[in-house]
Amino acid sequence: MGFFSKIFGSDKPSEQSQFDILQTDGLRAMQIGEMPYAEKCFTAALELQHDLKTVGFLAEVYIRTQQHDKALPLLEELCRAENHPSFEVRFLLAITQGELRLFADERNTCKALLEEFPQDVRVLQCAAEADYGLDAPFEAIAHLTQALALEENHAGSLRLRAQILADMQQWNEALADTDTLVKAYPNSPSDLRLHARCLAALGRFDEAISDLEQVLTINPFDREAVLALGALYAETTRWDKALALYDEAIELQPDFAGAYKARGAVKHHLKDELGAADDLKRTLELAPETVEELNGKYVNVENEMNAKYRSMNPYGF
Repeated sequence: MGFFSKIFGSDKPSEQSQFDILQTDGLRAMQIGEMPYAEKCFTAALELQHDLKTVGFLAEVYIRTQQHDKALPLLEELCRAENHPSFEVRFLLAITQGELRLFADERNTCKALLEEFPQDVRVLQCAAEADYGLDAPFEAIAHLTQALALEENHAGSLRLRAQILADMQQWNEALADTDTLVKAYPNSPSDLRLHARCLAALGRFDEAISDLEQVLTINPFDREAVLALGALYAETTRWDKALALYDEAIELQPDFAGAYKARGAVKHHLKDELGAADDLKRTLELAPETVEELNGKYVNVENEMNAKYRSMNPYGF
């Protein structure tokens, strides 16, 4: 039984009635979070009647389900079809372009929006995202600073500026932004990780370690935090803590190749060559693409493992 038959049965109403029913059902499905069903309803409605409002509804469904490649042509159609597209449609277009890494298009869309809405913080942040994607960090920081002058604690702008400043190794400036973020959002793993990165770069290792330990209290499966924390334990020669951390991470996530590699590095430093070799072997089983990164090209890991360890340090210590 087809989709139409399931909804209307054997006696179908008029085409207009079918369209109205499908659109209404799609809206109800959206309201209760049933996005796949909403998508089917709006798609079926548009097969009956190409209605711009329904195009907009379907675009919203695609955005909410992270199908940005499908949302893009619908938003572009809406912008072409209207003499003066609404702010909301153009802003959604900019966001979608950013998600698809179409940064030049995103910049153009934001530029047009800022001509009409020069003090909209969301558009300024979106413009900064486009700038940074186009390798123009100073322009991005200028847009973000303008946004933060309008709304001092705008979280999205603070996060993006801190990330850009950190990537530029402007650690003190980045730390100032992350200080604000972790005070406002003390349980945000991403903010804590970035704060820790800045602290570590400034040599404030104990504070960075505290941040990362808090992340793992919030989410013990956070792989990025595990590797960053383990690196700091190693940096501060807390080898037992590093081993215990990696042991626990591997117990929780047996497919965590990065933890095996990092644990092998610690074991290698502690002269446990057999343990290091076992961890390297497991790393390569889980992530074969790391072969060249670790040792260059070779054919048989089992046969060559000991020779590789005698001839070189695969972990870079």
